[in-house]
Amino acid sequence: MKKIKGRYQNSDRRTVNRKYMSYEDVPIQDYRDTDPMPKNLTGKFLKIFFILFLSVVLVLALMNIDNLTPDNISHWFQYDFLGKTEGDGYPVDFTGTTVNIQNFDLLDGFPIYCSDTSIAVLNSNGGEYQNSQHAFANPVMSVNSNYAIVYNSDATGFKIIDRENTVYSGSSKNKIFSADISSNGVYALLTHGDDYLSKLTVYRNDNLERYTYSFADYYVNKVSLNKDGSRAVLSGISAKNGGMIAVVYVLDFSQDNYLEKYEFDDSFIYDLKYLDNGNAVALGETSAYYINVEDNKKTEFPYNSRTLTTYSLSRSYGMLLSLSNNPDGRECDILMVDPNGKKTSEIVTGDQILSLDFRNNKIAALSSSSTVIYDNEGNVISELNTSVDARKLRFVSDNSIYMMGKSKIFQVNIDY
Repeated sequence: MKKIKGRYQNSDRRTVNRKYMSYEDVPIQDYRDTDPMPKNLTGKFLKIFFILFLSVVLVLALMNIDNLTPDNISHWFQYDFLGKTEGDGYPVDFTGTTVNIQNFDLLDGFPIYCSDTSIAVLNSNGGEYQNSQHAFANPVMSVNSNYAIVYNSDATGFKIIDRENTVYSGSSKNKIFSADISSNGVYALLTHGDDYLSKLTVYRNDNLERYTYSFADYYVNKVSLNKDGSRAVLSGISAKNGGMIAVVYVLDFSQDNYLEKYEFDDSFIYDLKYLDNGNAVALGETSAYYINVEDNKKTEFPYNSRTLTTYSLSRSYGMLLSLSNNPDGRECDILMVDPNGKKTSEIVTGDQILSLDFRNNKIAALSSSSTVIYDNEGNVISELNTSVDARKLRFVSDNSIYMMGKSKIFQVNIDY
């Protein structure tokens, strides 16, 4: 027993004298890698990476210089980087009860509508870029490129809209007949005048007044601005020799007097548009007109006893008309006039046309049960079965159309 005890005693003695290594007791610098990376190498690597990153950003910026606007950068950050493009796809229900046909269009390539309560812009997934309330009793919307103006007809309120925001909310001194906005944000309000029949007021894109013109001889009730907001075409009516006379004015905002004036006996101008090429088109009761502003000439396109049932005026493509051979609007012919004033198509459809649009030599005609796609020579190149309650269509691309129904917005793809 003593041997065993002694053995354990010797063992305990050796244990007491033995030293154990513990990294917890040793300073970090004593067991760190003895051959670390040089400090200056890390700095050089970061500098090289930063230079390469900036070079890539610079190349991408130069390739997309035209698109690097504050609005587009904000859009990318919110809807691409932060992922705010949610949506359950089309069809999409309206917010509100009703949407007038004139209050559905495309803003910057996306559907925009103004209902009796709201103004909304949708994304490609059916989600909303924005949805803002309004209190207008009779809202009317006009769109140009990436801006829209919505005004309360025969009242004083108006709003300027871009894709994501209400840019400006304002009120005019007098009641508004008509309003329009250019692609650079210059806008015009056509209102009642204090001492005149009508008054045009043009505002810069910072909402400061730029130009005014008063009309004493005609009730001018429609305005369209040119591309850069430097000119306008306007239409109005007056009485003459017991009848009615229509007028179209061309105004240049650098001049005190009107640039041109055209009168039309026994007529009324329903609508007009300043084209991007500097000329204009106007729709009357019995004829349509192409106005060559520089040459001070107008070309008439008579309806030949047919009735105008619907139309599309495009700043880029000209005018597209549906002319019915019957009082009830059936058996419509399609007349197309290009931006140079040339009649390029006259198509016999045999259908009642509800809406028209055109893009890149393609014409879309909506009837009560289908949508037919024609080329500009009148040949049918596609036919789509569409919703029975579709009321208006707009090309978003050569292969896709947005449609407005009684309560929804649809997207339809075209197969050629």
